Amino acid sequence: MTAERAPDRLLATRILREEAEREGFTRFGIARAEAAPRFERYERWVAARLHAGMRYLEDTLAARRSPVSVLHGARSVVCLAAPHPPEPWTAPDGSAYARYARGPDYHGSLRQRAQRALARARERLPGTWASRVCVDSTPIAERAFAAVAGLGWIGKNGCLIDPIQGSYLLLAEIVTDLDLPADAPVAEQCGTCVRCLEACPTGALTSPAVLDASRCIAYWTIEHTGPLPDAQKPLLGDHVFGCDVCQEVCPWNAPLTARPPDRPAADAPPRAEVLAMGRGAWRRRFGKTAVNRAARRGLQRNAAVSAGAVAQAMNRREAMP
Repeated sequence: MTAERAPDRLLATRILREEAEREGFTRFGIARAEAAPRFERYERWVAARLHAGMRYLEDTLAARRSPVSVLHGARSVVCLAAPHPPEPWTAPDGSAYARYARGPDYHGSLRQRAQRALARARERLPGTWASRVCVDSTPIAERAFAAVAGLGWIGKNGCLIDPIQGSYLLLAEIVTDLDLPADAPVAEQCGTCVRCLEACPTGALTSPAVLDASRCIAYWTIEHTGPLPDAQKPLLGDHVFGCDVCQEVCPWNAPLTARPPDRPAADAPPRAEVLAMGRGAWRRRFGKTAVNRAARRGLQRNAAVSAGAVAQAMNRREAMP
């Protein structure tokens, strides 16, 4: 791509922003397509084996170092964020599911929204330029770039936090060879608060923004395949898919959960229903959602272990004098 054939950088920024907002992205920022900010921290995290059994994070370490790995000649990363429902997603029996997994799988739906925004921007922008849409599974350090692009800061719970929309956000990126003006990052605003570290039910947050995945309920109920270790089973409690505790206690999310929901929450299936699901029922209920990442057998494993953990906790309470 030559500079003469590229669209005006300010015009390109304005049009990309407009089209992203049309698709429901509520945050927009631009970062330089350089080495991922503070990437050495991520490298130390992987070297310390804190990623547990998520081998793909280790295998894609080199690719995550720079956006050039996903688009040759990349010069800018357009960072986008869209909110997901902040209300708890729980079943009548108390079974808890991660909020982000409610509704269609964001890997597909968010990618489609970003691709539609990009397609319309191409129609409006003259010149020749390359781009690629990334959502979660693409090897890019999306939270780091979102932070340096001014979408928020990385909180002590490891999540991107926006001062208005909290951390209940889904992220997407448009990596492009356009030379767009970069935005400024925002200041970290967690201050002295350590509620997320103190509330983590398994002590997985070993220090600010450092997660030991081998202790994390979300890891064991979503990423891990095979039987759960005996030491982890009593810790699941009501958690059947994921865990939102470190976000539930965050003061920046309090205003979101205090207000009435925009729409009725979809019913989450209780443990007994999950355990009874055959392949057909699973496909109809979860086949096109993010819950499908755990697979039917994985979620049934979680439901059975959760039921045992709840029963044990109840027996202990009844046995207390």
